[in-house]
Amino acid sequence: MPATELAPTLQQQQPQSHHLTVLCPDCHGSNLVHDFGSDNLLCMNCKVSVGDRLIDSRTADWRQRRAQQTDDSDSSANTGDVSPIARAASSGAVAATKAKLLRAKKSRNTAKTRAVEQRSEETLERGLSQIGAMCRAMDVPRAIEAAACEYYQQVEAGSLHRGKSQDAITATCVFLACRQQAVPRTFKELCALTRVPRKDIGRMFKHLKDKLGAADTAVMSSDDLMTRYCANLSLLETAQECAILLNRMARERDTLAGKSPVSVAGACIYMASHLVAQPRDARVISHVAGVSEVTIKNSYKLLYADRALLLSPQVLAVDPAASTANLPIP
Repeated sequence: MPATELAPTLQQQQPQSHHLTVLCPDCHGSNLVHDFGSDNLLCMNCKVSVGDRLIDSRTADWRQRRAQQTDDSDSSANTGDVSPIARAASSGAVAATKAKLLRAKKSRNTAKTRAVEQRSEETLERGLSQIGAMCRAMDVPRAIEAAACEYYQQVEAGSLHRGKSQDAITATCVFLACRQQAVPRTFKELCALTRVPRKDIGRMFKHLKDKLGAADTAVMSSDDLMTRYCANLSLLETAQECAILLNRMARERDTLAGKSPVSVAGACIYMASHLVAQPRDARVISHVAGVSEVTIKNSYKLLYADRALLLSPQVLAVDPAASTANLPIP
């Protein structure tokens, strides 16, 4: 049947029934089935597809509702339109997380600060203990120990110890304190106590003396060492006085120019001890002064060569036993 014949049939049946009656255009049969796969009516008699995109009203309503729900869901996801309760819950969770992270960070910072302070206190205590042990071993006055401890506290407070050896720092603090209190000690003496190389103490001394306000520290001379060396060698007062006079005469004549104060002091004591008949061996003096025996004897050769001018009547008058005949030939 042509499409024009199908239309009157539909029009005639519409007023009488709420149901739509469709006939197959080929066999005029009404045994039609809705094919949901293709949305067409299929004639079960001749297997002919009847109608193009004929949709049942119930199916259309269902699909329309499904599409509307999908659109609403997509709109909510894109615009972030959530209920006030959900929004409040989400904001509360974010705030709680931020607060928790903030507390954790503060706790870590506090623990780190406490660890740094503890390490600083331990370093300070260890350094002061080393200074005390060093000063006791050197048998220096308490004022020197107090000055050295004050220097070390300044080093810690100013963070001047970073990358530096603690042994070198403590030795240098003691060295500076001895210089300032006019009880000097040599680098070698400090090296023997701390086992720190002399070069390290020398570099640390240059690094700290200006920063600690000790730039005006007096330079050590052989006169500063003479009394202590003579006392350690158990020499009488006359030998000590004779050595001091020899040192002054040698300095005026530049007999030992260029020699270190330790070498000058050792050579003058060696010559004075023999001059007043209280001889001390060069090896013993080298052990006390911290300088080699060869260095002392080489300096003594210069003194002996200039003995006619050095051994003035004033020097010989110090001790009745003083005589040039007592001097060993180098």
